[in-house]
Amino acid sequence: MRINRTKLAKLLYLADLRAVEQGLPPGSGVEWRWRHYGPHSLRLAEIERDLSEAGVIDVEESADPFAGYRERVIYLIDAPQTVVDAHFVEIIDAVLAEYGRWSAGQLKSFTYQTAPMQMAIQQNRREVRLDLAGGAPLPDLGSGLNRLRRWAARNPLPDDEPGGVDDLVEESSQFTDHRAEATRHLMGEEE
Repeated sequence: MRINRTKLAKLLYLADLRAVEQGLPPGSGVEWRWRHYGPHSLRLAEIERDLSEAGVIDVEESADPFAGYRERVIYLIDAPQTVVDAHFVEIIDAVLAEYGRWSAGQLKSFTYQTAPMQMAIQQNRREVRLDLAGGAPLPDLGSGLNRLRRWAARNPLPDDEPGGVDDLVEESSQFTDHRAEATRHLMGEEE
């Protein structure tokens, strides 16, 4: 089976989609977005680079400058022992059996027909996070979270912050005997 970057991404997307359809979390752990050629994750390029540097895979790049065609074919060199959820392995096997012989172009066209991609297309929202459950695309929280992180870095909590956890624990422990007595009293009244 010949695997290039596009084909691998689409097969993994289909496996994640099938996992969600079966009530499981996506097994890849990547965030899927509508990118240039359908569902994709930038995290895949990082993983590819890491695996290549570790000698697990070999990536061969070929190009046809006249046709504007570039392809990255991925070869497995060494399969390290990893723990993968057994049910997700079954899903991957089923997806490979069903779609593994398809070309990257066929898979790309097919993934455009899936519910998450159809919702993104319907709303004409490229680069949006795909909801694998088929709902509307998910809001992009990245910029808001980054703003909050920057604010938190500029505004650290002081060590003597009123209402801090340590203060609450200390205050709560001061009332332990009173709460126990009140509970005994209430329990005695109910009898």
